[in-house]
Amino acid sequence: MELILTRLRFTCTALETIELPAYSGSAWRGVLGHGLRGAVCVTRQPRCDDCLLLAQCVYPRLFEALPAGPATSTSVNPARYRAPPPPYVLEVADQQPRAIAPGADLTLGLTLIGSVNAATLPAYLIAALQRAGTRGLGRARGRFAVATLAQERSAGSDDWMPIYRAADGRLHPCQPTTRPPPPCPEQVQLELITPLRLKHRGRLIGPRHLRAADIARALLSRLALLAACHEPQAATPDWAALHRAAAELSLHHPRLRWQDWTRWSSRQGTSMQLGGLLGSVDLAGPALPRLWPLLWLGQWTHLGKGTSFGLGGYRLHRAEPAGPTAAAAADPPQPCRR
Repeated sequence: MELILTRLRFTCTALETIELPAYSGSAWRGVLGHGLRGAVCVTRQPRCDDCLLLAQCVYPRLFEALPAGPATSTSVNPARYRAPPPPYVLEVADQQPRAIAPGADLTLGLTLIGSVNAATLPAYLIAALQRAGTRGLGRARGRFAVATLAQERSAGSDDWMPIYRAADGRLHPCQPTTRPPPPCPEQVQLELITPLRLKHRGRLIGPRHLRAADIARALLSRLALLAACHEPQAATPDWAALHRAAAELSLHHPRLRWQDWTRWSSRQGTSMQLGGLLGSVDLAGPALPRLWPLLWLGQWTHLGKGTSFGLGGYRLHRAEPAGPTAAAAADPPQPCRR
């Protein structure tokens, strides 16, 4: 599957004490959105949906739920969905302290999806984060300054090169590439590093009811929609066949828990109680080699709900082959409970 990913990492310097919430993805998304709107909006209208520049503006492309366009794929029709998925995923540092002292660094990771977005958005994001720094981050609105922006040479390589330094003010992005996945193991451990929110028959899936097919089909649906909306000219696999293959994937050794978190919605003017699965599961079965390249890619696109906040992030590790009793975790579907 050809899906261009541009992985960016901002390093910012705290100018005042910054107090971050337990999960800072929502806070980062909020200040980034406010910063981008302030940087690019020329009409200053309170709403985007009736703006004359709606189709050309960068801000609604990232932060507004615009109607999906016409079908661009024979297997996925974006018009079936209320809005296309945003062409980015936030990645917040999981080991970063919640209290950032003045002079200390804090980082924000962001993955852009699609070749057009890779070419046009980095400069806008720098301007947005610079403006956000003057507004402040966290409960006390601690101010910060953008110091550098680095880009990973290829997704998953952990080879980062600086492409922007505030000291000289010049941006030098490199052409993003996608590294091929390593050989498929007999069994893989999927570690959930940010809360995963999946639904089955309209209800959130809890720790006791997650199946391998839930993970695989959610990922396939997300990748197919991302490709149709943000890389429509790229060659894509047979999604229907892959969905059928997902039934042959098995889940073993679930080590899962439910974690709630609260975010403040400035648009709705209220706090929202959200939650998702954390922990790990092992995946195996005859379908694993066929699904392996997409599982590998999904580490940087995330899956489930709330990916624009950084939710649904996972990492893959080689696991020991399943024992004869491990298949008990792949029971038939049950009513979903938290």
